[in-house]
Amino acid sequence: MPWIKREKAEKIKEWFPSIKITQYKDNIFLEIEKKEVKNLLKFLKESPDYSFKMFIDFTCVDYPLHNPRFQGVYILYSPEFKERIGVKTWATDDSLPTITDLWKGAKWAEREAYDMFGIKFEGHENLVRMFMWETYPYFPLRKDFPKEGIKDTYLPSLNEPEGSYPSHDYDPYHTAIPTLEDLEITQKARMPEKKAQIVLNWGPLHPGTHGTIWFIFDLEGETVKNCEIILGQLHRGIEKLSEDITYTQVIPYTDRMDYISAICSNVAYVNAVEKLLDIEVPEKAKWIRTMLCELQRINSHLLWLGTFALDLGALTIFLYTFREREKIMDIIEGIAGIRLNSTYMRIGGVRMDLPEGALDVINHFIKDFPSKIKEYEDILTKNRIWLKRNIGLGIIKEEDVYDYGITGVVARGSGVPYDIRMLDPTDAYDKVDFEIPLGTVGDCYDRYLVRMEEMRQSLEIIKQCVKKLQELKDDKYLATDNPYVLPTLEETFNSIEAMVKDFNLRIYGEQAPEGEIYSSGENPRGELGFYIVSKGEGKPYRLRIRSGAFYNLQIFPELIKGRTVADAVVLLGSLDPVVGETDR
Repeated sequence: MPWIKREKAEKIKEWFPSIKITQYKDNIFLEIEKKEVKNLLKFLKESPDYSFKMFIDFTCVDYPLHNPRFQGVYILYSPEFKERIGVKTWATDDSLPTITDLWKGAKWAEREAYDMFGIKFEGHENLVRMFMWETYPYFPLRKDFPKEGIKDTYLPSLNEPEGSYPSHDYDPYHTAIPTLEDLEITQKARMPEKKAQIVLNWGPLHPGTHGTIWFIFDLEGETVKNCEIILGQLHRGIEKLSEDITYTQVIPYTDRMDYISAICSNVAYVNAVEKLLDIEVPEKAKWIRTMLCELQRINSHLLWLGTFALDLGALTIFLYTFREREKIMDIIEGIAGIRLNSTYMRIGGVRMDLPEGALDVINHFIKDFPSKIKEYEDILTKNRIWLKRNIGLGIIKEEDVYDYGITGVVARGSGVPYDIRMLDPTDAYDKVDFEIPLGTVGDCYDRYLVRMEEMRQSLEIIKQCVKKLQELKDDKYLATDNPYVLPTLEETFNSIEAMVKDFNLRIYGEQAPEGEIYSSGENPRGELGFYIVSKGEGKPYRLRIRSGAFYNLQIFPELIKGRTVADAVVLLGSLDPVVGETDR
């Protein structure tokens, strides 16, 4: 996706003379003082010459030796001009003004920054922790917080009777494990303003939530009057861990975020690193990546369709979709060596070439699959129960998409043609023909229709990839001639130079040039973005993961108000969050 041009950014100085413009590759960032940042953001959103009205992300970077210590980073998008821009400011007194009155999507982003860095946001209506429990006394993404946690000083002696000390005091690596009292305090702090008589806890362990998400409903009968969501049950600190490992070692962690579409997550990450390191990927690897991403997209949509239908009582569809999903999982296993968390992508290409016969198997699948889609649609699309449960529920308007930073199918179901594959094509997406299906109403039914058509479009992309891979003469699948790319095993075993290179990259990492980059990919759950800050070391100084599922889920409490508890299951299913990605 093109970033704003330097000349256009320079013109902003006419209104804000104090801004500083920094650029790395095509990424343009405006830096301004805290007292003016909100006015600048309001100008960028409302000015017809810029129209950056879509909120993409907000995060912070910790610079312990700088005063002020924390820098806030905003990423915005202009739907009219199809441009990105970044804005940076320093948090004087460890605080920043809230922008929730400009974009509602900033609510959770600001809470996450408060939770992870301890930055306060002036004017934020409910500044409570996002992932950690309320009594947790530390801020994990600060540089002085050790990745193993704060070690306890109290260890019980062996002669103390069992049960005479709290269990979390005995853990030598973590400050605490939340007790029941901690969770009660957390629930009370995040409880929505009480408007009715009944409070219902849905989750965190419930089949309908499809993961460990905790919903608190304020009910009047079966009607939801208010709702709050508590995340964090699956928070593993991936961003923190990434600060202490090489760029290549981060790849397996991306598998475990959106584990339903691990390959898409791999590709989004390695593309960001390749942009940072200026690596040109071999053509064959680009086509393999594109083909596997679309197979993974169909795989993800099939899992969504089967479980979504099961939530509504349609058992047959669940069995049908898993029949086809198994075929895709077998294809992925045959190519990558493992079904789920394959870590098949590499910086500079893919881990290994396609095995013999892989394209023949994929060809057989894409010939057979259209008839299966028709089976699903014959059962569901005009089924009166399906229509009654989906039509008119959870309507998301175009303004909501921009306001909350909603992406992926959820945005396209509301008629917004926001697709990273088209707007900022990586790999072979600029060489394939496909269409972006769009909804007209923005309800659950539209999101169902868009996903069904997306599977057909993915098939068309896969066909083109298979045809191209059959024609390609070049067998190079990894750019090992680049100094940042690990050599293959064969090269390492047969060349002393490759062995030395392999040793240096694995021990010291990819010595990336100093700079910062934001790049994203079209995950089945929306825009998966990576903001990387490099200080010239072999590991990221800061790695921010922008989760599409995180921002899409944020609108749920607004959509469920006035609906029933039964509608909550349908609405959540249509948003299709994966907790590994929301919590990271």
